[in-house]
Amino acid sequence: MRVAPADNPYPDDPAQERERAFDLAERAHPAEPAGDRFTAPVVPSGLLRLYGGMVVAQALAAAQRTVPADKPVHSLHAYFLKPGLTDRPLDFAVRRLTDGRSFAARHVAATQDANPVVEMMASFQVDEPGPAFAMPMPDVPPPDALPVLEDLFRAHADTLPLRHRPFWLRRQQVEWRPCEPFGFGDDSVRAPRRSFWFRMKEPLLADQARQRCWLAYASDFHLFQTGLLPLGHGFDNDFLQTSSLDHAMWFHGDVDMNQWMLYAQETPAAGGARLYARGTVFRADGTPLAHVAQQGLVRVLDRVREGKI
Repeated sequence: MRVAPADNPYPDDPAQERERAFDLAERAHPAEPAGDRFTAPVVPSGLLRLYGGMVVAQALAAAQRTVPADKPVHSLHAYFLKPGLTDRPLDFAVRRLTDGRSFAARHVAATQDANPVVEMMASFQVDEPGPAFAMPMPDVPPPDALPVLEDLFRAHADTLPLRHRPFWLRRQQVEWRPCEPFGFGDDSVRAPRRSFWFRMKEPLLADQARQRCWLAYASDFHLFQTGLLPLGHGFDNDFLQTSSLDHAMWFHGDVDMNQWMLYAQETPAAGGARLYARGTVFRADGTPLAHVAQQGLVRVLDRVREGKI
């Protein structure tokens, strides 16, 4: 078990986040069925804005509350509309679109003080047998042979721009191990692909619905930054304005966030101040577990960007 340094200056507490992030309170609304509106509590954080992966995961949790347990989520597509504040609760309104024998579809609107933050569609399906095929997992070193990314960030903490430090130096929920050298202050043009091993840092005792929420949470890590590699811009370049625009996932089987998984990422294209990146999550045995796609805004500024991510 890895223990975070006691002198970490950021208030983010992974144990508290695990306990409270999906503790959604039901809110009554006269025009909707009971149980279709929820509020997520404020979890103390030093981030400058809400982490998109958490908002997507909470939106999924809200949708799951309206779908029978025998229909796990198989896909979702979320649009990030406005940045959310970390010190205000989030509200989730679920709209039940379809409820068939095999599939169910939901729309989720996440708002904060009536301002739109995320709009998401999710589809759920009963488990069914069928033909299968998958591309092979990349040949990469095993996780035990690789450095812990959190240790690398602590070693390079003094070189990070101030606006990046709350996100990367806080105590992390997920342990990441990069399969390739992780560049700090590196604005060279690099290959448009890389991979990470990952798993929860602490044991997660949760049902399958919650396990898939935590995979949605983790899926937003590193994907956008992989899209910067062939552009010759490091993730810590202080002249970039960046933001995720949308995020999609397709689930292919049961998730166990306690086990090592490989997140193989690549970026096929960028242009028009946007980049596109995609990834495949594999179990350690090479079985594909999920596919992810994301588009993000990337603007190169003529002055240092301050105070915002």
